[in-house]
Amino acid sequence: MTECRYLGPDGKCLGLYYGFTCIGDKCRMPNREAACPFCIGGDYCLKFNRFGCIGPENCGSEEAYLSFIRKARERCELYQ
Repeated sequence: MTECRYLGPDGKCLGLYYGFTCIGDKCRMPNREAACPFCIGGDYCLKFNRFGCIGPENCGSEEAYLSFIRKARERCELYQ
C-alpha cells in the first residue's frame, strides 16, 4: 500500500478507522476515494450530500442512489 494520507504520526488512523492502528490493504477508504470522484473521507458522497458511498457505477441518479441504500439497509435488518 502506498503512503496513506490518513495515517497519523503514531501509526493510528485519522480517517474512517480513527484512533485504531492502520489496517493497511484491508482499509476500504483509499480505494473508495480513488474509484469515485464524489467520495470524500471514505464514506461521504458529495454528489448527493449524504453518508454512504455506493460507487460511481451505482449512483447515476438520486433515485438509484436511494434505492441502493434502501436495499442495503433491508439486507442489514434481515441479519439482526
